[in-house]
Amino acid sequence: MRLGGSWLSPIVFRVAFAFFGGRVYTRPPVNSFLRDRKGRLLVAAMVVQYAVGGAIIPFITLFLRERGLSLGQISLLLFWGSAVLVVSPFFWGMLADRYVPLNRLFAILNALAIAALCAFWFQESALGLTVCFTLFYGCFQPAPTLVNAFSFHHLSDPLAQFASLRAWGSVGWILPSGPLFVWLALFPGRGHGFIVPLTIALSLVMVGVSFLLPHTAPGSVTSRKGGSQRLGYRQAMRQLFHNPNFVVVLASYFLISASFCLQAFYSPPRLEDLGLNKAWIGPVQSIGVVIEVLWFRCRRAVLDRMRYADTVLVGCVVLVIRQVLFAFSDNLPLLCASYILVGTTVVFYHIGVSIIVDTLAGPEVRATAQALLVLCSSGLGPMFANAIAGLLPGVKTGHLTGVFVFASLLALMATLLVWQRGARLDPPKK
Repeated sequence: MRLGGSWLSPIVFRVAFAFFGGRVYTRPPVNSFLRDRKGRLLVAAMVVQYAVGGAIIPFITLFLRERGLSLGQISLLLFWGSAVLVVSPFFWGMLADRYVPLNRLFAILNALAIAALCAFWFQESALGLTVCFTLFYGCFQPAPTLVNAFSFHHLSDPLAQFASLRAWGSVGWILPSGPLFVWLALFPGRGHGFIVPLTIALSLVMVGVSFLLPHTAPGSVTSRKGGSQRLGYRQAMRQLFHNPNFVVVLASYFLISASFCLQAFYSPPRLEDLGLNKAWIGPVQSIGVVIEVLWFRCRRAVLDRMRYADTVLVGCVVLVIRQVLFAFSDNLPLLCASYILVGTTVVFYHIGVSIIVDTLAGPEVRATAQALLVLCSSGLGPMFANAIAGLLPGVKTGHLTGVFVFASLLALMATLLVWQRGARLDPPKK
C-alpha cells in the first residue's frame, strides 16, 4: 500500500511517515531470490561486475600520477573516456536488444576489457594510456547498467526485489579495497600498479560467471506480457522518446550525473586543501558506499509507503545540500560526514530512476534504455560538467568554491524538473 496524497504535500512529512507512520510494517520476502540457483547467480553477477569497477575507477587518478601524467593529461584522459560513452551505450544496448543474448554480452564486454587493460599495462606514453583506457572504459561502463536490465528479466518481483539485489553491487564495489590496502601495506613503494592485474582477474571471473547465467534472449525477440505483438526496435525507441516521463527522467539524470561527477573529481582535492591526510581520503569516500548498503537494507520499507517519484526527488534534494556544504563550509569533519549524503543520493535517486526507466521501456528496448542512462551518467553529463568547470574562475589556482556552486545549481535544476513532473513519473500500479 503506497502513500497517497498530493504531490505538493511536504516531502519531509512523507519521509517521516514512511519510517514511523501508518500501519506496522511487515517486511516482504525481498531476498527470496537467494533461495534458488538463478537468484544466487544474479547476486554473483552483481558483485563481480561492480567489483571490476571498484578495483580501478576510484584509484585510476593515483595510478596515472605514478605513471608520470600531469593533472592536465589525466583530465584529458578522463574526458576521452567519457566521450566514448556518447556512442558505446547505443552500440552495446542495440546488440543486447536485437542480436546478442544479454548473458553472452557480459562475456564479450569483459573479454574486450581484459584485452584493453593488458595493452594499458604496458603503455608508458600519455597517448598510449589514453587510447587504451578509453577502450577499456567504453567496454566496462555499460556493463553494470546492463546487469540491472538483466536482473529485471529474471527477478520474480523486480520492483520489490531490485533494491536488495543492487545492494550486492555496492558490496562488490568496495571489496577490491581490501586486497589493495594489504598490497600497499606490504609493498608501499610499488604504488597502485596492483589495480590493473586485480581488475583483469576480476574481469576473468566475470567472463566465467556469464557462462553460468540463465539464457536471456534479445529483447526484440521476447514476447510482451499478455501475448501482445512485439514492436520493432525503431518503433519502440520512437515510442520511448515520445514519453514525456522518459524525457524528464533522462534530462534530470544528465543534470544529476554532471553534478555528481564534480563531487567525485573535486571533493578529494577540496578535502586535502582543508588538511585531510591523503591516506584518509579513500576511507572517507568509503563512508558513502557503506551508507549505500545500509540504505539498501531499509529502503524497501520507504518505497512501500512512498511513491518512486518521491524517492527520486529526495535524492535530488540531498545532493543539493551536499554540494552547498562543499561550496560554503570549511568544517572538515562536517564535509567528511557529508559522504552520508552521497550514499543517500545513489540509493534514492539513481536506483529509483533505474526502476522507473525499466518500467517505461518495453522489452524491445529495455537494455538500450538502461544504456542511455550510461550515456548521461558517464558520457554527456561528465563531459559537460568538466568542460564548464575548467573554465570557472579560480579552478587553475586551486579555489574550488565556484565548482561546487555550479554543481549545486545543476542538482537544483534537476530537483525542479522532477518536482514539476511530480507523481506522473511513478510507475503505474499493477
